[in-house]
Amino acid sequence: MTVTGALTPVTAPSLLTEGVALIDTGRRNLVLDLTEVPSCDSTGTGVFQDLHHLAGNVSGKVVLTAIRGPVQRQLERAGLIGLVPTTMTPGDALRAVGAEPDTTDGRAHPAAG
Repeated sequence: MTVTGALTPVTAPSLLTEGVALIDTGRRNLVLDLTEVPSCDSTGTGVFQDLHHLAGNVSGKVVLTAIRGPVQRQLERAGLIGLVPTTMTPGDALRAVGAEPDTTDGRAHPAAG
């Protein structure tokens, strides 16, 4: 899932709603691509933590990827680095949840095996 814009008390609740809806419909793992997120406050980190716990309840996980400097610092302040998995690239995140990026259509597909 690509996240865009700053995560604030106004915008973060919609991310939580969307993530919960995906988990409720059977998605166990969520990859959150933060390439387009310039900043994040404690509301945003709270959403990451909530989604991490919800995914864990269904034996899944949340992976945060392509984290920019200010977001990285907020994750560190919140104590989420090491708790919520992070990767440098979206492709690495997809592989971390057992999917492979398809370079022909840009969508993720389950990894073989």
